[in-house]
Amino acid sequence: MLRVESNPFFHGPTRCRGLAAWAVVLVSAVSLACASTAPVPPAPMDEPIAESGIPSEESAQDDSDLPTADGDEPAEESVFTSTADSEEEDASADASDAEEDDGVVEDLGEGIENEESADADGATQGQEAPGGGGLGQRAESAVEGVIIGTVVGGQIAGGYGAAVGAAVFGLYGLITGDVPFDSGQNKSRPGAGGDADEALETEIEEELEKQGALEDEIEAELKRQEALLEQIDRQEEINQEIQKERDRRVALEQADPLSAPPVPYLRDIPDSIFDSEERLVEGTNKVVKSLDADRDGRPEMEKVYDNASGNLDRVSQDTNYDGLMDTQFEYNPAGEIVATVEDTDQDGVPDRWITFEGGSGTRVEVDRNNDGVRDGFLSYSEGVLASEEYDDDGDGVINRSVDYANKSRSVEREDRDGDGKVDFWTYYEPGGRPVRVEKDTKQAGKPDVWEYYEGTDPGNMVIVRKEEDLNGDSAVDVTSYYENGRLNRKEIQNPEALKK
Repeated sequence: MLRVESNPFFHGPTRCRGLAAWAVVLVSAVSLACASTAPVPPAPMDEPIAESGIPSEESAQDDSDLPTADGDEPAEESVFTSTADSEEEDASADASDAEEDDGVVEDLGEGIENEESADADGATQGQEAPGGGGLGQRAESAVEGVIIGTVVGGQIAGGYGAAVGAAVFGLYGLITGDVPFDSGQNKSRPGAGGDADEALETEIEEELEKQGALEDEIEAELKRQEALLEQIDRQEEINQEIQKERDRRVALEQADPLSAPPVPYLRDIPDSIFDSEERLVEGTNKVVKSLDADRDGRPEMEKVYDNASGNLDRVSQDTNYDGLMDTQFEYNPAGEIVATVEDTDQDGVPDRWITFEGGSGTRVEVDRNNDGVRDGFLSYSEGVLASEEYDDDGDGVINRSVDYANKSRSVEREDRDGDGKVDFWTYYEPGGRPVRVEKDTKQAGKPDVWEYYEGTDPGNMVIVRKEEDLNGDSAVDVTSYYENGRLNRKEIQNPEALKK
């Protein structure tokens, strides 16, 4: 392969232009020279023909010894030499010339008409034979090749391309007699130069149109790839949002259980990818926008808008993609999340309800036994748990409550006999250790037994003392002391109380 850059002659735009000029001049000069030497059709025959069909002896004489225009070389031999030229032949021709004349006369005996036809066919072939025809045809093809090479090369590589194209296409036309990109139809019609130019222009225009169509196709493919990259970026953003939601849930599970739950994070997904429709929701006409990303007929997210105001009312999510909405976010007119409804065990039934205010939860309600009834209620104040209430027996009545102070239990109240009245109190010291228990054993609505505990493990405290009010006057009548959890001794403060 020719490496132009390795030859210093080709370095620089000036030398390239010089090369182009010399190439064009060389091809043009050779073309013109070939055109000037192209065979010329013979002149009409004027000499007389004998009755036998054979030219006269005088006209059949060899004219090969006639001087040329320069007077140096003999003229080309022809059987069509006129009588006037025969009369001017040199009378001193030698015997060899006469013998050649006799041979010509004998050859002519085969018929002048055959030679006329042969010469005419040769002239026609010299002018019309494509791909290696006459020099005139090659010259014309070379000139057209220079023009086409300049145009095509300029379209592809500017000035350098025009120079190389002119030289290559010109030499191709000169050598082969063919015009690059030409079907050869115009060569068979002499004088059809205008039609050939028009055909060439049409072919060039068609080629340019093909290039334009190819560029349009490439541009469309690039746009498609850009759209695909944008889609991938959007999917990555969605995946990041999903990961944030998962991290939030993990953080909530690992967070201090006595802290108020924060307002949930809901990833922002553009409405343009949702399907929208109007339908009745709880008896009210709403605008519902659904997102079914996996196209399984079960939306992963639904947004419900008020049809009158256009405000977002709620958003439902299927967080585990099982086809069931397990999380719902409720909004106020300002667009803030004020409540959530969750199905934490994904059984299709809600089991936790959270109310938010000021950016954090203020109340959490739970269904611990999954019977559809809320049986646990947690209240928060200033971001921390303040109290708990529970319906342990499922009768719809609160029978146990816990108060907190400084994120620690302070007192727990229980209705153990189910009469709707508290009859058991447990008091805690900071750190959550139960240190005192009070009991109402007489259903009087007030404690009559006081037990005191010690220990370091809140789940394994040991009783050390018990006080009892036997007569219901709220005064201690008997005190029992324990050692290692076993009764050690008793003290009686009011013996009269023992009689009752």
